[in-house]
Amino acid sequence: MFRAQNSASSHPPADSLRRPNHPLADEGSGPVHRFLELSATLAFPFLFLSALLLSHQQLSQAGPPWLAAAGALLGLVCGDFVSGLVHWAADTYGEETTPVIGRSLVKPFRIHHVRPTEICEHDLVETIGNTCILATPLLVLFLVVSTYGETSLPASLAVFTAVVTVGVTVATNLFHKWAHQEEPPPWVRALQRARIILPPEHHREHHTAPFETSYSITNGWLNPLLNRTDFFRRLEAALRALGINPSRGA
Repeated sequence: MFRAQNSASSHPPADSLRRPNHPLADEGSGPVHRFLELSATLAFPFLFLSALLLSHQQLSQAGPPWLAAAGALLGLVCGDFVSGLVHWAADTYGEETTPVIGRSLVKPFRIHHVRPTEICEHDLVETIGNTCILATPLLVLFLVVSTYGETSLPASLAVFTAVVTVGVTVATNLFHKWAHQEEPPPWVRALQRARIILPPEHHREHHTAPFETSYSITNGWLNPLLNRTDFFRRLEAALRALGINPSRGA
């Protein structure tokens, strides 16, 4: 399994990654992918706000107003879990050359483990562009469901929570970036201290040997539970029993 900075053989020096011929060298995204990132980043706030308002309206019609707060809280928790699951998967399975996800998901995480502060050099599009590309069709789906779907309480709560989860998942890359900044904006630091978004002190646990804990990077709320129950190691064992093995030696 991929273990960040576990050994010199599996994790080359940071300076070597800057060489163009290194397999992990960051060559930048191509013009087509950059266009998709930019387009999705521009479209995301409009799609997200529209889906959020419509799903909130459906939820308000189907149940008491306070359910929106419960749905938003559940969305934060779900977003934290999704961020941990994706982070763990990118650390553990696949290669930089894996089709579709290799360049856009696996490679950035593996570079990040060797050069943690490199994420601070990314602009907004680089930071959230890939997740916006994934979020865009989901938000379009939620817009359709919110407009034409049923107004039953379970369905409305599920859609509203899912919309919040998608928004939180996109924002997670920003939360992660801020956790690595030496001097984030004061309002960001206030949110970190309140544990509403990922605090750097908490995220440091993931970048500490043996690099096998605290994968969730939205706010880290679920990390204590997932760490204590050894959730991801158990999940790896279950997948191994099905013949799905980690891509690097454990």
